[in-house]
Amino acid sequence: MATDPSYDVPRHRLRRPLVRAAVATAAIAIGAAVVLVPRSGLLPNGDAYAGWTAAPSGLSPKEYAGAVADCRYSLESTGPSNSAQVAMAERRGKWAIVVLKGPPKFQGYCMTNVVDYDKRSGYGGSAGPNHPPVGPRELAVLQLGAVGGKQAGYVTSAIGWAGSDIVGLTYTSPKHGVVKATVKNGFFAFWVPGFEFVGPDLVPVQVRYRDGTTAATTIQLS
Repeated sequence: MATDPSYDVPRHRLRRPLVRAAVATAAIAIGAAVVLVPRSGLLPNGDAYAGWTAAPSGLSPKEYAGAVADCRYSLESTGPSNSAQVAMAERRGKWAIVVLKGPPKFQGYCMTNVVDYDKRSGYGGSAGPNHPPVGPRELAVLQLGAVGGKQAGYVTSAIGWAGSDIVGLTYTSPKHGVVKATVKNGFFAFWVPGFEFVGPDLVPVQVRYRDGTTAATTIQLS
């Protein structure tokens, strides 16, 4: 079994303690939702927005290790994040989303800066002990909505579970065009700059199935 490189990364305290509803937010998650309050700026804005891409990219080994270690450390008060597996890690510009899964009954996610170490900030949360069952062609939401405020700016993200027959997902942003989600290991994730939707909204997406067919559907906090 390969060694997870994130365990070799020093875990400096990059955030203030996790608090609930500590910032202006329209994001809603299932179960034990938490908002991470960073030390220097709440969310990506300015040059981070300029670096955003509609399609995700990979992370270098150093970026991957740093992002995963940061996420594990930030979520350790919400569950067994240190022993969780990495379900996915995707990057858009300077920012990455990391999704953790397992041991049983733990799922967590973080959004963090992987370039400016001294400005490592963002948000994240974890799911409750039970998540909704997901059929082969179904989606379920872990986190959906916009987080931020007028001064820091907003980011809008969707993170959740994807059925085994779903291999692709896109969201058409009214401001940014077609956004390609990462779909991996039974999860999906994407984010866009700005305020676009909140948890109760029906968010239209397009899914691609393993046989090559596609379908229009919606995601919503249930």
